[in-house]
Amino acid sequence: MNEYLKIFIDKDYPSFIDKYLNTKTLNRIKKIGQFCGCDYTKIYSPLFFYSRFDHSLVVAHMTWHFTHDKLPTIAALLHDIGTPCFAHTIDVLLGDAINQESSEIDIIELIKKDTELLDCLKKDNISLDDLKDLSKYSILENKSPKLCTDRLDGVLHTCYIWLHTHKLENIKEVYENISILTNEEGYQELGFTNLAISKKFAKMVLVYSLELQSNRNKFVMKYISDALNKAFTENLFTINDLYEKSENKIVNILNKNISSWNIFINSSNVSKTNIKLNQYHINFETKKRTVIPLLNQNNKITRINKISTIEPIYKKITNFNDKKYAYIKDIKEI
Repeated sequence: MNEYLKIFIDKDYPSFIDKYLNTKTLNRIKKIGQFCGCDYTKIYSPLFFYSRFDHSLVVAHMTWHFTHDKLPTIAALLHDIGTPCFAHTIDVLLGDAINQESSEIDIIELIKKDTELLDCLKKDNISLDDLKDLSKYSILENKSPKLCTDRLDGVLHTCYIWLHTHKLENIKEVYENISILTNEEGYQELGFTNLAISKKFAKMVLVYSLELQSNRNKFVMKYISDALNKAFTENLFTINDLYEKSENKIVNILNKNISSWNIFINSSNVSKTNIKLNQYHINFETKKRTVIPLLNQNNKITRINKISTIEPIYKKITNFNDKKYAYIKDIKEI
């Protein structure tokens, strides 16, 4: 984690963030993985446990790098504090696999419950109103498929930590070519100034987008959501516990009480088919994630999917369809 984080830390270190890092609210998300439960099965092999806190810290440093503005930097640090255990897997559980916007609880309500965090904000002269709508900080958050720091780390950590398709030097090369541009709507957005590097980033987006559409990823999320539903019906814990307990505590309960859990965590692959099965399987649509940044070439700004040499990469993303069903042979039922 330290080598990855170092890429994003400026020489002008934003020391004002340090007082936030061990507050109750941020300590909670240190125990929630970024990869929606993929850390708990051999189907995936992340290089290390990358938490929602780690992601938030990286995004805060990225935001500081591009803006040198305290307010959006702190907003970045706090943007994921409403995340439950297993993150977007809970959107699947809630029936929101397409938009994946239902599981996070309001960050303002969480901040109000943390007196230490409130004190930190007061010292930085930041009000709760400043944090009610994070979309006004376009470098941190904006509508898909625009590039922002939150989405940028999503692509980079997928390629390095989660799927290890790229090395640290690849991450660094891409990151160092990004700058602030003005988009079609007249507001600030992150983009590239070098065509070759923007194409390298597009290839990273391909890895990111296809994996999040894959049956492998969908199986993990749906299996965990179904296991959680079974745990709820057996009164092992409640959905509120997903916002209070650590993932490890929830996983320990599932391991002791869900008969197929041990098979799930020790499985190393997911099988795919177009034929409906008579055993536990998954078949559902999920959110299509992509990132289409700007490129400034000779003072002309365009979206990189409009460039002839990059367009085929985005067509692969658009046209990708995995097989209809996915399963693990030895899991007959939850």
